[in-house]
Amino acid sequence: MAGEPLGYEHNDGGINNQKLALLGLFATANKFDSGSERRVYLPNIYNKDQHDKKSSFEDFAEIFWLDIFLEFAKRWNIEIVDRPTVFSGDRIKRNGWNYFGIGACHLGDLVEHNRDGINYDIASDLFRSLIPRVKSSRIFQMICDKVFYVNEINTAVQLRIEEDWHIHSNQHLKVVISHEEDYLLSAEQIIKKVASTLPDSGNKIYVSCDERYILMPKWTIRENVKKETDFDIVFKSDLINVGDFDAIRQVDASLIDFEVAKIADRFVGMTRSTFSNLVCFERHVCQYKKTRGDYVYNKVGPLLGRRTDLGTKDDPRVAAV
Repeated sequence: MAGEPLGYEHNDGGINNQKLALLGLFATANKFDSGSERRVYLPNIYNKDQHDKKSSFEDFAEIFWLDIFLEFAKRWNIEIVDRPTVFSGDRIKRNGWNYFGIGACHLGDLVEHNRDGINYDIASDLFRSLIPRVKSSRIFQMICDKVFYVNEINTAVQLRIEEDWHIHSNQHLKVVISHEEDYLLSAEQIIKKVASTLPDSGNKIYVSCDERYILMPKWTIRENVKKETDFDIVFKSDLINVGDFDAIRQVDASLIDFEVAKIADRFVGMTRSTFSNLVCFERHVCQYKKTRGDYVYNKVGPLLGRRTDLGTKDDPRVAAV
């Protein structure tokens, strides 16, 4: 008799934590030899509101193109089955956090021990097949047109300046990181590093952040950056009307920033962020090129560090040069 299928109800982290948990699930199933054991059910996707007032659970097929993902599973001889109606009461099991750890370790081991075979790995195929539906939307097309054609922007920068990052940095990172590291910088401090390292950025940069949760108005941030660096920063909400921006689900807003960062010639992020790390990895495996346009700002000093780890290390001292 076949055992229970593998899976979890949902992961209650941000969308990139959810993507890593999904990788862990499929990497686990792929280790079984028996076809009857290679069965999984897909999680719901968590549309996370940091204040937890508008959080919601979305069907997988509402966020990602299901037919493309089913073809991926078929290629790897992994069967997608119906979701159960009852889940474990344990948060770690119910929310797939064990699978998150497996997914993160899988990427690290892949880059460390099988870098030459990276394009043929299940992780690379999974991320190529996990295509957000919002990527086909008029709003995404409009943002990309204005970023890359109208404004001719070549650099995207993640600004990790939201309320939850300040809390995480002060309550967790400050405790566990014993060495000096620039993981909690203001927007102007981050862009100053960009200006010093990449002076040919054209004085205009696309910035990604969860705009609904930043601690000061974006126009104040923009003025501070302009004053300190003479660079203009562009948020996605600058490129579409207010009604369209307000209507975007938070998970889709994050996916838009992620996909724009993948397209940009250069991306600047940080090693402590799953957003930055997966952008770096997917830029490599989804574009089939050995990009050297990935940088981190949390390496100590006035300049950015250039990533060499394909987004698999959390310590900037070993992830970048």
